[in-house]
Amino acid sequence: MKKIITVIAASMATAYASHYLFHLPILTFFASAAALIFLSKVLGDATEHLSDHLGGQLAGLINVTLSNLAELIIIYVAVSKNMIDLVQAGIAGSIMGNLLLVMGMSIYVGCRKNGLLTYNQAMAWLQLKMLFLVCATLFLPTLFNEHISEVGQVDLSYILALMLPCAYVYFYRLSMTDKRFKEVREQSEKMDGTWSTGFSFFVIILAGIGAFLMSELLVGEVESVAPSLGLSTGFVGFILIPILGNIAEHFVAVVAARKGMTELSLSIAVGSASQVGMVVAPAAVLFGVICGNPVTLHFAGLPLGAVIATFFATLLVLHDDKWEISEGVMLLALYFAIMVCFLFTS
Repeated sequence: MKKIITVIAASMATAYASHYLFHLPILTFFASAAALIFLSKVLGDATEHLSDHLGGQLAGLINVTLSNLAELIIIYVAVSKNMIDLVQAGIAGSIMGNLLLVMGMSIYVGCRKNGLLTYNQAMAWLQLKMLFLVCATLFLPTLFNEHISEVGQVDLSYILALMLPCAYVYFYRLSMTDKRFKEVREQSEKMDGTWSTGFSFFVIILAGIGAFLMSELLVGEVESVAPSLGLSTGFVGFILIPILGNIAEHFVAVVAARKGMTELSLSIAVGSASQVGMVVAPAAVLFGVICGNPVTLHFAGLPLGAVIATFFATLLVLHDDKWEISEGVMLLALYFAIMVCFLFTS
């Protein structure tokens, strides 16, 4: 923990010095990104420990509201600066990253270490139902776009943004009582240590403040840094920002797969993707109301196409109760292909 705090402090100091003293946008961007990587890990750990102490329905509420806190902070800052394209790219990229990069790496590492891996297929199908709801809900506003005015798209997004979290709470409560998720909970407990309730709250508050400050610097430099690095704003939003907000969770999924905890790894990868669509995306719509910069769930173009392709790739991988290394390679190759497509966008 001391090493992580030292890295965070050094990264934040570098980010502020490069921004306010030396006016070096690229250094500011990467220093704030480094700080966010470790802050997201600390936030994730603190949230898990806090929910362990609270238990029951309150633990579920804590997980829903705080498990994506770093990503929510980045999105809020982007919405406040009216960078809506960056926000939508970040949401779509986070869904894709969890399913292709995280699950692909988990399958590859897990199967390379343990050979063929098996899991509870009924549990996987419940996760897929949540994911299908997310993809369909993001696709519908685009499907009906020609028949809905701009004002109508905003109103439609408000309604869908209310429906999705309600559906998520239902599925989350179901997973807490469903025997099919018992092994996931047991595997999760084996991965966790113990922090006190007070210390967990303290860490969440401090890390949340740090994440907000670093997000301000990071998002503020995107428009100037991306062109200088030969990257589009879409690439930054679709590839880099989701990695920054979720890298700690990504690491846990891969480690779990390597230890043979297949259900836990699958639950993190697919469950996190569903959580982004059912909690983070509606939160972005709410942030738009607060900031006066409307955010809709009308995801057109490459981001939406990438999410749909990702869903079908996930369905192909989870059609049975086995993971094999070729499936991991397929998911990683698809992620690389989509990433290259964004590299060529302007």
